[in-house]
Amino acid sequence: MIRLRPMTETEYREWVKDSIKEYAEEKTKAGNFKEETSLLQAEEEFNTLLPDGLQTINHHLFTLYHEENKDKVGTLWVHVKEEQKEIFIYDIKVLESKRGLGYGKAALLALDSYARKMGLSKISLHVFGHNKIARSLYQNSGYEVTNVLMSKLL
Repeated sequence: MIRLRPMTETEYREWVKDSIKEYAEEKTKAGNFKEETSLLQAEEEFNTLLPDGLQTINHHLFTLYHEENKDKVGTLWVHVKEEQKEIFIYDIKVLESKRGLGYGKAALLALDSYARKMGLSKISLHVFGHNKIARSLYQNSGYEVTNVLMSKLL
């Protein structure tokens, strides 16, 4: 149902700009970044993780497409850790207009196949605690909680 296609350079430039902004907002909402410095902090993290953009070794950025009608449904960024036989999902995003239609679950299944073909045996990810929809998707797709970080604002 979903095909993982490597991002083009044009898609990457658009994705990275939007993703940095969204990540800054999420980190601020989670209490990890201060609003006034969040965009700069997010940009620094992305530059550290993807120093060579699309050519960064062991990082794979995909555009998610519906196999039959060829509609773009989202994006996916993963890091392959060959020694650990693991993929780490840094970002998975279904377009707002395509949410609630099963594309998130289908994208995770496509990633399962991709990982198996590469001989990998584990997929991990981080999800913000306030993102209840994503947490539900991951749990319904077989992901289990491995760590819980909690805090309380006074």
